Amino acid sequence: MRIALLSLLMILSSVFSEAADIDGWIVVMDKSGQSPLKSHAHAIVYLEGFFTEPVGEAVMDQQAKKFTPRLLPAVQGQSIRFENSDIYQHTVFSPHPTEPFSLSRYGQGESRSVVLHEVGPHPVYCDIHQSMIADVYVVPNRYFAVTDDRGFFRIADVPSGRHRLRAWHILGGNATLFVDIGTGNRSVSLELQSVKTAVETPVSPWPVPGYDATDFQQDGYY
Repeated sequence: MRIALLSLLMILSSVFSEAADIDGWIVVMDKSGQSPLKSHAHAIVYLEGFFTEPVGEAVMDQQAKKFTPRLLPAVQGQSIRFENSDIYQHTVFSPHPTEPFSLSRYGQGESRSVVLHEVGPHPVYCDIHQSMIADVYVVPNRYFAVTDDRGFFRIADVPSGRHRLRAWHILGGNATLFVDIGTGNRSVSLELQSVKTAVETPVSPWPVPGYDATDFQQDGYY
């Protein structure tokens, strides 16, 4: 009995120790679907279907009237800290339909924190500086990556099995792909098509006197 138990434990240990990396390339097309964007950064790629406990904090800073990074991944239930390294005061808010939040005005060297649970994008803005736009993307587990300018990504130590891979870009494009992980690394490629050409105009539930929603319009292209 003891030998059989030890053998079973060895088999299970071998199975669960198998892990590999998923890497690849994301190509982000414009809204017409005819031309690739100049940069393929700001896409998140992650595994669906299971949950892992968050570790530590996810941090977004504010510098020179910009959120840094533009796209912040956060594991479901993870504390998200919004620091202010800027010389200006900021008021951070999200008009998310089910998890909206508003962080009161705070200055340089201060921070505010929130915890989000709904998987997907949570747009973030500043009521004071209308050009400040970012996204917090809540993922279900630690197996995620964000693309660089070339569209390259790598997710390390993915457990063996069949996984659904999802990709999303800040201009709204998304795609899914099933990936089988065995003993070797896997390379994949995905193409996303933007659903908009400019950053969305928020409808602020906490408007600043003297401003209206059109003040938040961003006309820059990616």
